Amino acid sequence: MQNHWRSSRSKGLIVVALAAFILTLAAPDYPGPAQAQPAGSAAAAIQVPKGTLDAVTAILTRRSIRDYTPHPVPPEMIKLLLTAGMAAPSAFDERSTEFVVVNDPKILKEIAKVNPNSRQLKKMTVGIVVCGNQAKEKHKGQGYWQLDGAVASENILIAANAIGLGAVWTAIYPYPDRIPKVQKLLNLPQEVIPLNIIPVGYPAEKKITGDRYDPARAHTNRW
Repeated sequence: MQNHWRSSRSKGLIVVALAAFILTLAAPDYPGPAQAQPAGSAAAAIQVPKGTLDAVTAILTRRSIRDYTPHPVPPEMIKLLLTAGMAAPSAFDERSTEFVVVNDPKILKEIAKVNPNSRQLKKMTVGIVVCGNQAKEKHKGQGYWQLDGAVASENILIAANAIGLGAVWTAIYPYPDRIPKVQKLLNLPQEVIPLNIIPVGYPAEKKITGDRYDPARAHTNRW
């Protein structure tokens, strides 16, 4: 009787194992939760610095930094921030966002004069001007370039925090007195509108990051 039980149990295990193998063959491309990126993929080609924060931590600990050290930001870090900005979603895939990296001290000083109340502009050694190219809009006059630029800017802000840099959104649009001045400084075409400038640098200040979740602002189904 005992031998019969063992034989039945062995047959059952074999059937289960065989069924699992068949299911694996039936769905060979199923991307399991921990599946690595293919060796030749774009993600695998991006060089992310050691110690980079994970996405959720970078989002939850991001703060607006307005004071920076004079230590220069390496070009590869700026390229990584631009890569993050260009990875943002775009309305109708129009990719209307353009970026101007400014590291010329003379131009930086002139940009700082456009908004003298923003002390962060006087501290920066490099800034990324995020622009919307209206010529690339598939639906003219709808303002989707503003949305494209906003999500691209947020990607840059989060990525900067993730790799140990400080950054802050400094508005150019929608101020009618700032837009033409920056366009002239950067020799932008008329259809290219500067949305903001994001100073980037190593933080010279520390800000406390707390839990900003507010249940009063969260609604389900209806207000």
